Amino acid sequence: MADISRRKKRFTEQGVERLNYDPKVAPANGRLEIADELCPGLILRVTPKGAKSFSVIYKVVGEGGVTPAGRLLAGKQHRITLGTTPPLDLKTARERAREIMLAASQGRDVRRELIEASRKRHQNTFDATFERFIEQEIKPSISSWKNVERVLRLHVRPHWNEKRLHEIRRADIHEILDGLVTRGLTATGSEVRKHLSRFFNWAIERELIGENPILGLKRSDLGSNEEAGRALSDAELRFVWRSACRLGYPFGALFQLLILTGQRRNDWAHARPREIDFGNSALEIPTSRYKSRRDHIVPLSSAVLDVIKRVPACAPPNDFIFSSRDGRVPVSGFSRAKAALDSQAEELMNSEQTTLSLQNYRLHDFRVTCETRLANLGFNQEIRDAVL
Repeated sequence: MADISRRKKRFTEQGVERLNYDPKVAPANGRLEIADELCPGLILRVTPKGAKSFSVIYKVVGEGGVTPAGRLLAGKQHRITLGTTPPLDLKTARERAREIMLAASQGRDVRRELIEASRKRHQNTFDATFERFIEQEIKPSISSWKNVERVLRLHVRPHWNEKRLHEIRRADIHEILDGLVTRGLTATGSEVRKHLSRFFNWAIERELIGENPILGLKRSDLGSNEEAGRALSDAELRFVWRSACRLGYPFGALFQLLILTGQRRNDWAHARPREIDFGNSALEIPTSRYKSRRDHIVPLSSAVLDVIKRVPACAPPNDFIFSSRDGRVPVSGFSRAKAALDSQAEELMNSEQTTLSLQNYRLHDFRVTCETRLANLGFNQEIRDAVL
């Protein structure tokens, strides 16, 4: 390694750009190395062919042992190559060098961390991660987990079996979906896209990958999935809302909250007053009753809060917000309530002599409607999944 202690220079962007290889001062190995006076440890290396690159040389505190007095000693010298210049500029190189030197002063070797991160990335094949995803994410949270596992196993796993996660690109996803559409399996393609969106969001959260390849993916050729339900039109939604106003407590307000927030039926049906945070305008659904391993926070708009404030107050031990038994148990009888809701909506349509007819839908379709409206507003799949 060159003796960098005798060759120092205060780097500037223009100076680095103009610097040329000088064989008169170059060491025997042929590579000229100059240290930055303003950033200790930062090195600029210039080869005989004129290629320039930044690196940082450092020693990790503690690697050299401990003195009898308890002082940590620095170990041997390490080097991390930061990159060639250009494109790496001097400002960025100094910032990275300082971060590495700071970590070394705290006993951390960034080089080892980078090696470990690289090792993990290369171990994260789709096949191995797929098994974790099913066991840790899908089985505990979805009763029909076997369907999710089957769809991905049949239509995705054969293509990406040993492929590393960080190598999967949007083009790879399109290739799978193109094949399904060509075979006339548009509904299956829609399912595959939905499950892959959840898979990659899960992988991002666990830092198994740095970028989400499905983020922003658009497929106008994928047909709607009947099992996933349908989105109600604005006109339909207006009549359903007015019908809910007529129903009154408990189902009228409950249906309105489902429309406004897009949450699952039982997220509101089993809600308790203590889960409403009026100060922060949020519903805090605990892990004990939510399909996840962490609490789910639902931001509440002023319209939602207005609906909640009109609901009769509950007092312990009667602490279910929506109940037909004085709050002792959560509300039930959704089928009859849904039928009454639709009947009221049809009556309103007939009274106003509209040609509109309320098509078949489920309460779950309020969630589908919410996601569709969010998509129309330009929110990407990751945000829509987080909301729902």
